[in-house]
Order: sequence, then C-alpha cells, then structure tokens
Amino acid sequence: MSFKSVKKKWNAWWKTRYFPWLLWGIPAMLSLLAVLAIYIYRTEWSMLTVHDRYAAIKKTSMQVGDYAKARIACERLLDISRADAYFAPRYPEHLFDLAVCLIYLERGNDAKHLISKVAPFDDVETPLSYPPAHLYVAKNEWATATERTPKVIARVERHLLRAATDAPEMAEAHQLLGELYLSRQEWEAAKRHLLKAADQRGECLLLLALVSQGTNDAEGMRQWNGRAQQYFQQKMDAAPMDDGILRMGLARTYLLAENYEKAAETFLIGYKKSGQPGYTSALGAVYAGWMQSRKHKGDATPGELLRLVSQGLGYDNQNETLLMELVRLSELSGETGAEAGKAIQSMVAAGGANGMLHFALGVAALEKNKEAEAATYFDLAFQASPELPQIANNFAMVLAVGAKPDYPRALRVINELLARFPSLAAALDTRGRIHLNMKNYKEAVTDLTAAVPNLGKFAASAHEALAEAYKALNLPEMAAEHERLAKPQAGSAEP
Repeated sequence: MSFKSVKKKWNAWWKTRYFPWLLWGIPAMLSLLAVLAIYIYRTEWSMLTVHDRYAAIKKTSMQVGDYAKARIACERLLDISRADAYFAPRYPEHLFDLAVCLIYLERGNDAKHLISKVAPFDDVETPLSYPPAHLYVAKNEWATATERTPKVIARVERHLLRAATDAPEMAEAHQLLGELYLSRQEWEAAKRHLLKAADQRGECLLLLALVSQGTNDAEGMRQWNGRAQQYFQQKMDAAPMDDGILRMGLARTYLLAENYEKAAETFLIGYKKSGQPGYTSALGAVYAGWMQSRKHKGDATPGELLRLVSQGLGYDNQNETLLMELVRLSELSGETGAEAGKAIQSMVAAGGANGMLHFALGVAALEKNKEAEAATYFDLAFQASPELPQIANNFAMVLAVGAKPDYPRALRVINELLARFPSLAAALDTRGRIHLNMKNYKEAVTDLTAAVPNLGKFAASAHEALAEAYKALNLPEMAAEHERLAKPQAGSAEP
C-alpha cells in the first residue's frame, strides 16, 4: 500500500469518522508498538544487553589500565551472573578478572583469596575452577620463585595440568608443561604436550628438536630443528623491528645444529641493529660453547682454542667458562701459553674483568692444591666483585679450610650472601660445612638439610657431611641413613 493511498484513506476516515476503520487498525498498531517495545528492551534494558555492555567496559578498561573502572564492571557482571542462570558459566571468568583488577589496585590479599577460588590447588572438582586462572597462578609462581624447589615445581605442574585438562585447546599450558618435562628429561611427557601446542606456537618446534636430541633421535632432531629454523626466520623477516626473543630462538637452532659461526653471526647482527647489551653476553656464551665443542672433539690446537677464547672475551670479558680456559691455556708451554699469559696480564692491568679473572685464577690454584694462593685470588675476586654469588661462596669456603682458617670472616661473607639469596643451595651447603668445621653440629645439620634437595649431583657430598654431623650429635641411626644416601644408588651411577 502506497503512502498516497494511506493518506487518502486517512483523510476519508477523518472526514467521515468511520469508527470501524479505527477498530480494524488497533491490532496492527498494538503489534507495532509491541515490536518496538521488545526492540527497545532488547537493545537497551535486557539482561543480555546489560551484561554485554559491562563486559565490553571491563575489557576496554583493563586494556587501557583503568582497573578502578574495570573493577566496578566486574562487580556488576558478578551480580548478573549470580542472578541469571544463563550467565552463571561466566561467573569464574569475571571473578578472576576482578582478582586481576584488585592486584593492580594494590589489594593483594583480597585478590589472593579470589584466585584461590578459581584456581584451587587441590583436585576437588569445583564449578568455579577457571583454566586461565590456573595458567596465571602457574606462571606467576614460576616467575616469582626465588628458587625453583621441588615443592614449587610440583605446584606449578599441578596448576598447568589442571589448565591443560580443563581446556585442552590452551596451547600455552601444553607448551609450559612440555618445557617443564623437558627440564626433567621426561621425554615422552614433554613430547605429548608439545605436539598439542606445536601448530599454534612455533616455539614448540625447537623444544621438540631438543626432545629428539634427548632421546638420541638424530633424524627427528634434524627435522624439527629445520622447521624451527624456518619458523624463527620467517617471523624475524616479518617483524617491524629487531626482536631479541625471535633472534634468540633462531640462534638456538644454529647451536643445536652445532653451527656456532651462524649462531654468532645471528647475535652480532642483532647487536649491531639494537645495541642491546644482552647480545654481548649471548655472544660470549656462543664462543664458550664453540670452544668446548672443539675441545671435546679432541682435534683442536691450543692456538685455535685461544682464538675462540679471545674472540668470546672480546664480547664478554666476564664469561666464567672462557676465563677458566684462558687460565688453563696460560699454563701451557710455548707460544700459546705465552699469549694467554699476556692476555691475562693485560686484563688485570685494564681492570675490566678482575673479579671473574681472579676467581678463575683461584679455581686453577685450588685444582693444584695451592690453597694459600687460591685464598689470595679469591680475596681479590671478592674485593672486586662481592655481588657475584659464586665468588662470595667460594671465598667463604676457602676461608674456612687450610692450616689457618678464618671462621668469623667466612661466616660473615656467607651470611651476607644468604641475606641476598636466602634459598641459594650452594651457599647453605657452604655455611653448613663451615659450621661443621667449627663443630657447631646442630647449625650444620640445619643448613645442610635445607641445601640437600637442590644440590643435584653434589648432594652425595652433603649427605656425607650430614652423616659426620649426626655422628658427633650421637645420633647413629640418622648418621647411617645419610651414609646410605651418600653412596651411589643401584642403576643411578653416572657413566
């Protein structure tokens, strides 16, 4: 019906006031008004619209860092989710986002309480369990742990497994689990999780290459490493600026293929482009690995080793491995030994690496049972670089041994180190041995017991020290147990 015909009928009715025509139009008018009311309600006042509006406010506010506004939106969303069963499944999401807002608003205790609801540590099934919250807790614990003890690792693993189980599509959780199992050399578990994430996260290709290397699968390592190399190269080519993480990944693929020259070139290009100081330590590590690889093969000349050491120290004159090798080379007779000796004299005169260089000289003296000389070098190293844990730890140990131990100074040095690194296992082990030498047996037991779980291959020696301490405390059963633990277990001896 055209506008003219409608207007004509209206004029006709208006002139005649024919009432039945009005009655016939009322249902249509009411229907139109009902549709209009429903539309207005749906677009402005419905629960779904209100929820979506607050959800958009929450997302935008969190993206721009306005956590006070995001907190209010989260609280409104929680009210809606409690009141309407349709939105109940999103309650854990909003609760977790509220916790994140509270963290940024410096309400850590409140946030911790909320996170414990959406990321419970136990295996009890709860409708509030939220996979991203479990992932968040795992990453936070891993990043903030002063020392990654077995207890910390177990908690991280539990949360990652919960996230990966409840949300199998969560690639990041599978990747982190793969990295965790890779670090423990649990190859099959690592491979299982990494394969689930490899299509979405190309970094897993390199990790799969490392798994293949661990299982002596040379062909698998070559194929995965090749794919990882292509991935990192393509990402770097597409990146608008130099990306250190991508460059590190690419360099690691070259290192895995033992192409040290290409790895060094990759880092050097990054250093020239960005000037970031982190590249110099990476270059030093590449040359240290290159030198060790050539040395392991047994066909490298001392001159070649010195060349690699010198090049590496040119980028990082604090690299412990390179400095130790420089000291060893200086002890050789002939031209190479003389060149290495001159290099050491030049570095000492320049003062650029005195701390680590004196440390390396001290270690070399210890290896030759020259305790007095070692003590002098460690003292010089500690004076130059007291902030380096390995220097302070070794210096304290040297002070506590020999014909004239200086126990008070040894304790002072090691206590200062533990004040900065309270859970450093090597330092706890050292302090325990100092107490043992001083016949403070109870203190020795306390420190050595705390150190043992994180000493790795050095744990056997700590068990021997504990056995000695327990004997002195007249606790023969405990002494016998630690003597048993100090012995290599059947099937666990290193080749």
